[in-house]
Amino acid sequence: MRRFAFLLTSAALLLALLAMVQAVTRLAPAHALVQPLLIASVAAAQLLLMLRWRLIGQVLAAVVMTVLAVILLSYMLPEHWISLRAWNRLSDWLAPELSLEAWRPALLVTLTLSLQATGILTHARAALGGPLLLGSAAMLLAIQLGEHYAPDDMHLLRYAGDLNHQSMLWLLLGGQLLGALSHWRPSDLTLRRSLWPSLVLASLTLLFWHQQKSATDRTLHAEVQAEGQALAEQLTRDIDAHLDAMERFANIWTLFDQLPGRLDWANQAAPYHRDFRYILNIAFVDPDSRILRVHPPNGLNQRALGARLYDAQPAGRAAVSQALEHQRAGRTEVIELLQGEPGIIHYLPIVVGAERRTLGAVAMAMSLPRLAETLFESVDVRQARFTLQTGGQVLARRGPDALLGPWQYTTQLDIADRPLTLTMQPSQASLLARQTRYPTVSLIVGLTLAILLYLVLYTYGTLERQHRRVHVANSDLRREIRTRTQLQREVEWLARHDELTQLPNRRLFMETLGAHADSRPLSVLICDIDHFKRINDHHGHLVGDRFLNRLGQIGQAAVAPHEGLFSRYGGEEFVACLPGVPLEEAEAIAEVIRRRLEQADLHHHDGSALTVSIGVVTLVAGPLDVAVLMQAADDALYRAKHEGRNCVRTARPLDLSSPS
Repeated sequence: MRRFAFLLTSAALLLALLAMVQAVTRLAPAHALVQPLLIASVAAAQLLLMLRWRLIGQVLAAVVMTVLAVILLSYMLPEHWISLRAWNRLSDWLAPELSLEAWRPALLVTLTLSLQATGILTHARAALGGPLLLGSAAMLLAIQLGEHYAPDDMHLLRYAGDLNHQSMLWLLLGGQLLGALSHWRPSDLTLRRSLWPSLVLASLTLLFWHQQKSATDRTLHAEVQAEGQALAEQLTRDIDAHLDAMERFANIWTLFDQLPGRLDWANQAAPYHRDFRYILNIAFVDPDSRILRVHPPNGLNQRALGARLYDAQPAGRAAVSQALEHQRAGRTEVIELLQGEPGIIHYLPIVVGAERRTLGAVAMAMSLPRLAETLFESVDVRQARFTLQTGGQVLARRGPDALLGPWQYTTQLDIADRPLTLTMQPSQASLLARQTRYPTVSLIVGLTLAILLYLVLYTYGTLERQHRRVHVANSDLRREIRTRTQLQREVEWLARHDELTQLPNRRLFMETLGAHADSRPLSVLICDIDHFKRINDHHGHLVGDRFLNRLGQIGQAAVAPHEGLFSRYGGEEFVACLPGVPLEEAEAIAEVIRRRLEQADLHHHDGSALTVSIGVVTLVAGPLDVAVLMQAADDALYRAKHEGRNCVRTARPLDLSSPS
């Protein structure tokens, strides 16, 4: 798997390098190298990571990530924060006459590379969001593929890279995925619970962004169309006002029955010429189509005085004839005026008297280039290119010729029943400056939230798993502690008790004796079963153990009412500690033990009853000396054995307060 990952990443790097070489050999502009250079840098960083040169790879990825962050800021920041003009100045500083849109990668390419570079910086570890980073990059590439095969002319920005760049990114993504799969555990429940909700959020973010950016592009396109329509309506209103004014001017001369004077003509024509600057001249034409009066009296117009229009301007003969011969308004097509410019001439007849005699006609020559200039004065020709044309002839064009946006608005103007075409195409910069940044911001913020959701879910899942482990460990520890405590209790109990008879053993007897060192009187009994060896020899040890248990029960029952301790001292010997019990009472207790054992229906092999010999001693005064006390009791036991067994013998009371 690592080998395939290395091959895919190497292929992506090789394609990026080939794209760069191809751009250089074809003398492509420098900005054409930016996108393949960024892809090649990310692929190189991934290869360095695979080759265990992690520090160099991460440094390279960090440098690329810094550049990509600046590019993302250019997509995100509102125009009133950092204007597009400021970004273009920065681009021009990097490379003369270079605009931002000319060199920055498409938005989705930038985001894809950012996710892949972040994956390199984090080693694509699951705990740092690696699966979601690469999964989101795959969704971005899928959207780019869809954008390529389903282009939308309404889009203002380049959202997707071309197929060559997409293929590089797919190869790079495949290498990253194969390289990271060895570190992921798809069976990990925490990974699955963190990944799928985050991928769903990322998918919803992409869908919302796609809908939002389409809506905003359509809105901006509609605004451009509305501006073009408003411009056309403004021009139409201006032309209509010109025609109305021309009719009023012609009606003035119907009040006179003679040729207008030169001064009168100038005084009446001057206001109209001032209000409609695209009118080259306002002339009086006599019935023979000769120009007799003209305003303004400049050089071009003066040369036209006396010219017979039927001869000098054959293209307008029909319009002149319409006014002079038929007494109806006439208009020419778009013709070349006597001043050498394309335009339209309006002829309005001047009819006087009751006999309706044709005095002449008013001729108004409207220059179409000047009409366009007048129109373009009301718009910013730096933000859009405006073209006014008729047929295939361009009458006027203003605005930039390069870096134009993808949209243009074309409308037909009716200038005195003569069709003209007005085209407006905004520049890319003006459209980008007006475009809202909300879709891009929502996309980046949504993907960031998806990553944060993944990190929160993964961290919570990891903590939950660790908590379960700690809980299990604590349960095991508590169980182990209980077991050890129980064992400790058992060990402690065994250390102070006899395992066979369950009675206290010699150690506990000595501790009890020491604990009652200040009790006076303090009596001690030593019991020894008579001829116990014969029982083991003839009945076996199991019977012997049963006899020992029976004696233990009898002794404990006899001693317990006196708050004493009956214990097995060793072998067939038992001892009793009786604090606060005087000698006579201790002797009576010993007699009870002897008698009860004799009556317990326990027999030797020859049928004789099982008996016990008991020695009794009582410390009545003086400090406790265990050795002296036990020796005295043992001496009393020896006398009981020597005097025929099955009897109780007492030692004289001990007074250790003074030497005897």
